[in-house]
Amino acid sequence: MRLISLFLFALQMASAQSGGFSGTWKLNSNKSDLRDMPDRPAAVLRAEESAVVLKLSGLTQASEAAAKAINYPLDGSSLKNGDWSVATKWEGTALLVSTLVSGPQNYSIMERWKVENGGSRLTINRTIVRATGEQEYVLIYDNVNVAPPLLSRREETIRDGDARQSERTWRKTTPEEAKVEAREYVLEPGTRILLRLTNSVNTKNTTPGARIYLETAVPVYVQGKLVIPRGSYVMGTVTESQRAGRVKGKSGLNLRFETLTLPNGISRDFRSRPGSVDSKGNLDASEGRIKGEGNKGGDAKTTAQTAGAGAGIGGLIGAASGHAGMGAGVGAAAGAVGGLIGALSSRGPDVVLPSGTTMELVLDRELKFTTDELRQ
Repeated sequence: MRLISLFLFALQMASAQSGGFSGTWKLNSNKSDLRDMPDRPAAVLRAEESAVVLKLSGLTQASEAAAKAINYPLDGSSLKNGDWSVATKWEGTALLVSTLVSGPQNYSIMERWKVENGGSRLTINRTIVRATGEQEYVLIYDNVNVAPPLLSRREETIRDGDARQSERTWRKTTPEEAKVEAREYVLEPGTRILLRLTNSVNTKNTTPGARIYLETAVPVYVQGKLVIPRGSYVMGTVTESQRAGRVKGKSGLNLRFETLTLPNGISRDFRSRPGSVDSKGNLDASEGRIKGEGNKGGDAKTTAQTAGAGAGIGGLIGAASGHAGMGAGVGAAAGAVGGLIGALSSRGPDVVLPSGTTMELVLDRELKFTTDELRQ
């Protein structure tokens, strides 16, 4: 009996983490806010949701074959598809999707997926963050197999407008509802928050103890409530800044995030490290350390170029003395030695994080905010 109870409890927990995304969804252009979206979204989405992955295929028409599917992990892990690195997190039945896109122009995509209206509508709030700025879009998809429920005029007003303001136009808040509204909103440990660096940081000029200043690049919601508005302030510290050695060793930069301040002045302290950074180099998420790239290719190129130049000069001198081959060999050897000395005397690349660099903060503890604190 105990085993059956545990099984039923596990089944309930698994179902609580389902977003109800499975099905075929058709884009509703009239209700969507696409504005100047550079890439037209898929006209039809075909979704298959399991306990650990959401398989999503984009179609141009409902009758056409699906394009290559993209898998979104639903178990808290991250998944890399080519230049795309995807991580997700559940917020109730809403799915928060964080995507870092690497390439000639790195950028980030933050999305919130939510199935509503009795399973008939899928709303995707999408924010694309680039170094030049950010754009926000709202994509509305209708389930082709589920009819929307019949709504009263009051329900339609609340659904299509500002729900809170619409509700106040119909009735006043009762004392019991006021107690419900005076609640806490909790950001759980592991919550990822996308940040944008406002001051530049590098291993050449930045010393340990230097302050770093950032702002939140996208808003953060808890149970549909805006908790951290976009543009909130985050302050941190450079705990280590190390340049690359002349013979071995790569440059490294350790960052620590310490304070979050909302636009209304409410502040919280914590200690967190970067979970991802949109920059060259490798991030050790367990240490919050950004390691610079190696320069072996550059050293080899320097040595080869110097050796070639030495061979040319040696050949000219040897030809003048009647020993062209010997002169070229001696010149090449001397050039190689000079190139090696030059390579050993130079440092590897520095870690450089220019202003506008995006990175993710991963909370190490829960942050609580009350309704009163969130009032602007």
